[in-house]
Amino acid sequence: MTERFDNADELIKMSMGGSSSSKQQCKISMLWNWYTIDTCFISRSWRNDTRGKFAGSCIGCFLLVFVAQWLNRVSRQFDIELAERRKIKTLAQMSSKYSGDMGGSSSSLSKEETAELSNLLQESDIKTSFKALLATMSHTWYVRRTRAASSALPNCCVAEPFDVYPTILDHILRALIFTLQWGLSYIIMLLFMYYNGYIIISCLLGALFGRLFFNFEPLVSYGGANSGVSLNHDKEENDRKCCM
Repeated sequence: MTERFDNADELIKMSMGGSSSSKQQCKISMLWNWYTIDTCFISRSWRNDTRGKFAGSCIGCFLLVFVAQWLNRVSRQFDIELAERRKIKTLAQMSSKYSGDMGGSSSSLSKEETAELSNLLQESDIKTSFKALLATMSHTWYVRRTRAASSALPNCCVAEPFDVYPTILDHILRALIFTLQWGLSYIIMLLFMYYNGYIIISCLLGALFGRLFFNFEPLVSYGGANSGVSLNHDKEENDRKCCM
């Protein structure tokens, strides 16, 4: 014999709060809703028993998605800073080796450029990693529209392409940033699954303003050593996925 529930929301209240007469019951629906008072999100301790708490939850959801967009940009920028420094350091080592093979001639470089090249060669991998991290967290990329190249390296051509791999520390730092992105994306997904109109609108606004603030980047990159045109939207592909 089965018992018929005419109110599906009442069934959810009883399953989440223990009984319909409980003072700590949570108002949850698996359908689109505009609930405010007594709503719970993710855990029973996140309960909004006043309008002020619910407004705070909406602001928190907005900031959560806003921070997720910031973290996506920081992740990409850290990769850019890291790749530039590793590439310059590798080319400096190759240039130094080439100069050594040619008898140590460096007449094409000034004293300042020679000193910069020497500093690159003596810089430890750990220092390079933290320099890239500090350059990313300083947010100078937010106002810098052009990317300065190192003047210490002479114009040269590499006969064959080569790969520059990250160090163990680089890999750990990148994995930690990805873990934060991955965790935030799943929390946002769970918030959407409550089908609360106010929460969903707050998340959408967070995505909108986060995109406006942290994703103003060049549309394409061309010129220089590369003859082709590189579309920059390729590096934003993770932003369009829910849980990467």
